[in-house]
Formats: sequence, structure tokens, C-alpha cells
Amino acid sequence: MVLLVFVVLMASTCIAGIPSASAHAPASAGSNEDIANATVISNPEKSYAIYSDLHQSGEAQYYKFPMIKGQRLYGSVMIPGPGSMVPDIVITGPGIPSSGIVPSYIEIPPGAGAMVIPGTPPGKPTYEPFTPQSIYEVARFNMTIPEDGDYYLAVYGPGAGKYSLAPGFLEQFTLSEWLLIPFSVISIYLWEGQSLSLVFAPFLIIVLGGIALLLFEQKKVGKRWGYREWIVLTAGLLYLGGAAITAAQAVHTVLLTGYSSIVLVTLIFIAVPVILGIILIRMGLILSRDSRYSRARGFWILLAGLLGLVVWAGLVIGPVLAILGGALVLVHAMEENKS
Repeated sequence: MVLLVFVVLMASTCIAGIPSASAHAPASAGSNEDIANATVISNPEKSYAIYSDLHQSGEAQYYKFPMIKGQRLYGSVMIPGPGSMVPDIVITGPGIPSSGIVPSYIEIPPGAGAMVIPGTPPGKPTYEPFTPQSIYEVARFNMTIPEDGDYYLAVYGPGAGKYSLAPGFLEQFTLSEWLLIPFSVISIYLWEGQSLSLVFAPFLIIVLGGIALLLFEQKKVGKRWGYREWIVLTAGLLYLGGAAITAAQAVHTVLLTGYSSIVLVTLIFIAVPVILGIILIRMGLILSRDSRYSRARGFWILLAGLLGLVVWAGLVIGPVLAILGGALVLVHAMEENKS
């Protein structure tokens, strides 16, 4: 178990030491087809990822950045693939130097300058390790804000199509944003055009196949396992299933981007859940064969659950089950000690 803690600490150190890797907090665009209803980015330097789509030609979607003089307005626009619509962007606000031809349907606040940043068809995509995902960047912006005030970014294009806006550069997460990232990642795969069944196929193969093997093992030993054991075993299978989704997506992405050392970050997010999953399954099998419950076993199961939340293992459900299973084992062990 000491090795487990060491592996997680090593993973954290490796991730912190790779400057080219970046993670974005998920955000929703909402209905923002006019400047009065612009999506407000209240923390403009925080790194967000917003996945949206333009419905038709002549449409723009607006984002509002309340900013202070000297802050950086930084970010990029991506598309799902090389054949997708390539959008352009306009940045408006006080003190912005006007440049480019702004389409007539783009709303500009009174007295504000407007800077057009045309989109460029993407070349070879880059590898995003935390998702994992292939990034087709078409536009980038980076400026120091000249005055206090509200700045707007409008995304528009020659027709309908999907795009992703990633404003900000500070990697900060609330607890809920971090815990719900696995579900945000699934929505990204669907935004890319992948089918839900294809995304979940590796997960279902591992989890359902694992349950079948465990039922066979239970029948072979001729002893029915209790609910505590099954909670821990199921948590372990969910860890392995989540890792299988990540591994399949990593292979899919590397085939598009080619291999680079940044893939090692993804391998960490595969290896650690696999190790945790194997430990949980081993613990569940030990509990199924030994009717004596111990506080130590409950503690290690709880630890595996907490660490699973840190590395997005088991689609959140797995760590929750592990924490529940560990708590049940601890309670049962304390009750046994009293009797």
C-alpha cells in the first residue's frame, strides 16, 4: 500500500512538471446569440473550455469579459476536425485598436474598438493529455487590457458548425468542476462526433466481463458474497472500465496526432486507476474469503476511493462506491471489536 501512495505522489509531481500540458475547467455557453445575453466569463484569466456550435451563417455568439487594466485576455478557438467550419472572432472593448472588416451583423458597443482575428484552417492536430483529445486550433488571442471595462468576444463563421472556445491561462478548479470532469470529457467526445456506444464500449466490456468472471468465481468457491464485498469489487471494476475508456481514446488520438512525450501524462491517468482498481478487487476477494473484517482493510479501501477522486477514476461512481465500501468495512470491524 505504501507503493500506492508513492505512485500517486509521483503522478502529481510529473503532471506539475510538464509545462506544455494544460487542463481547462468546463463551462457552458448558454443562449448567447446577442451581445445583451453574452456569456459572462466572471474570472477572465481562469482557464475554461466551452463547447458550442453556430447554427447558421450570419450568426454570432458573444462572450463578456469584465476586465481590469493590465490583465491578459488570452485564449484560443478550436474545431472538431480538419473538415469542420472555421470560425473567425472579433474582440471589442474600450481602447481596442480597430482592425479588419467587421461583418455588419456583429454588435459593437458604443465607443468600443473592434479587432478581427480571422480563423485559419488547421494543420496537424496537437495532443491534449488530460482528455485525451486531438486539438485543431484555428485562432489564438493574447493581449494586455488597456482600460478597465467590459470586453466582448464574438465568434462567427461562414456557416453552421461546431467550435470550442478556451479562454484564460490560470489552471484553477472548484471541487465540483474537478469531480465532474469525467462527465465533461464524455460530452467532449460526443461534441467531436463520436457515438455514445463507441465511447462506452471499452467500459462495458471490462465491467460486464469482470462481473461475469466474479460470479463464476463465487459459484466455484460455493459461498455467496455479501453486499460489502460486491460494493468494493464493483468499485474496482469501474476503475478499470474508466481506465479502458481513457486508453482507447488515447490510442484514437495518437493515431491522429502522432506520439509525443506528453502522452506520458495520459499514461499516468490510466496506470493509477488501474493500480487502484486491482487493489480494490483484491481487497474485495480477500473480504469474500475471510469473514474477519479489519479497520486496516477498511482504511485502505477508503484511501483508494479518495485517491480515485483525485485521478478521475471510475467515472466518479467508482470512488463513491469505494468510499462507501471502506466505510461499511470500518463500521463492521468496529462492531466486531465491541462484541
